[in-house]
Amino acid sequence: MTRRVVAFFACSFLSVSASYPAAAREVDGTIERIDREDETLKLSDGVTYQLPEIFDYSAVRPGMQVVVVYEAGA
Repeated sequence: MTRRVVAFFACSFLSVSASYPAAAREVDGTIERIDREDETLKLSDGVTYQLPEIFDYSAVRPGMQVVVVYEAGA
């Protein structure tokens, strides 16, 4: 059972990472603030990220640990 779970996560990771654009980067941190008007998310390190137009705000809240995947230079 454990091997299947590990294999599943490994396959999932490879599938997702293969679909990232070449210039995609990621950073992890804690959500400090979410601004629905400006469509931004600020992490505890002080960096603010622009959210996509279609975003499920109910899935995140301040204090959550997240991994943000973004396009470099965008």
